[in-house]
Amino acid sequence: MNKTYKLTEKQVSTSLSGESVILNHEKGSYYSLNEVGTFVWKILEEKEASKELLISEVLENFDVAKEECSSDLNTLLDDLINEGLVEEVK
Repeated sequence: MNKTYKLTEKQVSTSLSGESVILNHEKGSYYSLNEVGTFVWKILEEKEASKELLISEVLENFDVAKEECSSDLNTLLDDLINEGLVEEVK
C-alpha cells in the first residue's frame, strides 16, 4: 500500500515572497521552504498526497530530472516529518 502524506495540526503557515514560512507552534520554531518546497507544501495544504503524485506534479511544473526530484522530495518529506510538520497516513 502506498503511503500518503498530510500536514500535521502542529503547524501554521503563510506564503511570503514566493516562499512558505511555517511555525511549529509546539516547538516554537520557524521554518522556510524554497519555491519547490512551497509548491509541495501547497499541494499538501489542499489534500493528502502520495510521494508518486508529488513527484509527478513537481516534474510537470519544474525543469528537474526525475532522479533528482525523487531524491530531493525524499529529503524534504523526511525533514518535514522529523520537524513534526508533515505526517505519513497509512
